Amino acid sequence: MKKSMSKVLAGAFLAGGIVATGCHTADGWFGHGDPCWPDRYSNESRAAVVANFQPQVENGQVLDQTVWDMHFEYGTDKLNGAGMDKLDQLARRRPHPDPRVFVQTARDIAYDPAKTDDYVAKRQELDTKRVAAVQKYLATSLTGRQVAFDVQVHDPALPGIETSPGVGPRVYVPAPSDRAKGSGVPPLGPIVLAPGGIAATPPGGSSGPGMAPPPGSSGSVAPVR
Repeated sequence: MKKSMSKVLAGAFLAGGIVATGCHTADGWFGHGDPCWPDRYSNESRAAVVANFQPQVENGQVLDQTVWDMHFEYGTDKLNGAGMDKLDQLARRRPHPDPRVFVQTARDIAYDPAKTDDYVAKRQELDTKRVAAVQKYLATSLTGRQVAFDVQVHDPALPGIETSPGVGPRVYVPAPSDRAKGSGVPPLGPIVLAPGGIAATPPGGSSGPGMAPPPGSSGSVAPVR
């Protein structure tokens, strides 16, 4: 009787140990390999692949949350139509706005090598005014559902398509009316500098990123520096 009870108890303990392992199989390979294969290794591999994309996702989010120089009237802290539309997009994000907003440091101030101190002071002053302008517009746009935005100044490279090596990427920003019509980025074309250093559409040519908006469009372009 005692022997039979001992066998029953031993069997119960063994069964309980197998169930408690979490990963188990019914193919009789207990003790001869990893009972969690391949789930354990698939999960580790998936995590390693996803981790490589995380910095790209973060950098893309920062650039998407950036208010660029082109969103202000040249050399001022006054938001233009594209800038107000950009802030409206950031304020309407779902399920909630990202409270981190970035402003590109002012690079639309004329540089004079003989007055470097004056250049630095003007740049810092304009950065401060632009941050205040962004804060003010967001607070007005979100009346009734206030969000504590953290607006920071940074100096990112302008993203876009390299249409003229050595000159830098150029971005075509469609106006709200153009976006409502479903118009996208115009086809690529050569860059032609018009008086004042602004990219313009060549005679008989097509517009492209960094070029003047197509006829009838109110979109804005990044100035060529």
